[in-house]
Amino acid sequence: MSSTRSSTRRAFPEFPIAQAFRARLDGWIRRRGPTRPPLTLGYRQIYILPTAFGWGVGGLLFAMLLGSLNFNNNLGLFTTFLVAGIALLAMHATHRNLEGLRIEHCQAASPFAGDPLELAVTLHDARGRGRSGLVVELDRRRRSHALALETWSRGELVLAVPTHERGWIEIPRIRLRTRFPIGWFEAWSWFWPERRFLVWPRPAGHAPPLPTESERHIPARPGDESDEFHGLREWREGDPLHRIAWKASQRHGVLLARQFGRPERGRLVLRLADAPGADLEQRISVLARWILDADAAGLEYGLELGSESLVPARGETHRTRCLNALAEFGHKR
Repeated sequence: MSSTRSSTRRAFPEFPIAQAFRARLDGWIRRRGPTRPPLTLGYRQIYILPTAFGWGVGGLLFAMLLGSLNFNNNLGLFTTFLVAGIALLAMHATHRNLEGLRIEHCQAASPFAGDPLELAVTLHDARGRGRSGLVVELDRRRRSHALALETWSRGELVLAVPTHERGWIEIPRIRLRTRFPIGWFEAWSWFWPERRFLVWPRPAGHAPPLPTESERHIPARPGDESDEFHGLREWREGDPLHRIAWKASQRHGVLLARQFGRPERGRLVLRLADAPGADLEQRISVLARWILDADAAGLEYGLELGSESLVPARGETHRTRCLNALAEFGHKR
């Protein structure tokens, strides 16, 4: 857990005073209700204040009220109270734009270190009201585009979270906000993703070629019709009839059956001990590059990281397992 906290601090650096304030604020927010998806926003989880423009309008209304009272100007008083009524309606509409909104889940694919983690936040209009101007943000510099939800619909807001190193990253609280309808008030709610996310090591830009000393060539093993045609052999009792090669059997005067084989490609084992580099991170970066190269070449490859090893295989699932093992190596879960 300590490694996760340190990774979070490096990804989102703060001064000690800011960290202490954030910790106290986080505790206060969590005591007010659920903070992790799936959750439906209620009045205790929604906060609202005037925007900078709203404060300006409020100051202007106050000045208009004093001037109208001083000069006994009924038209000025009417205008002041009319605009104040519009402001009160706008405040309720802004709060209502978040009330009852459901945050269903947060999803993201593992990025390579240095690339942003694309966090997709799924929202659902569970009250049939329609929503407009929804934005999620980590701070004023890292935010998503605005989203409008139609009645009873779902939508996604994508937030780019910066990453700097491999391992588990725990994203700090996210703010969901809106300034709908006229921008005089801003309503917001805070939440945390329901889980942590794994960042893969950055592949080396210039890595040595794949090792070949551990490559093994294995003859073809028996297969079925989905594999490559291997040859003909004499038919044996128990062979399926659709495998009989009738034309070849007639030509040779012997009942022959088609034989299929699954040729094995080269297998190799990628070992941390074989990867060059000045330190552990550079060697892991080289291993990440080897994994991508072996996957692109269609090879069966395994992975050895000290006492942990993965048997040779191929495919997207195996590539993900290998990159996950590299990302977690040396980090406590």
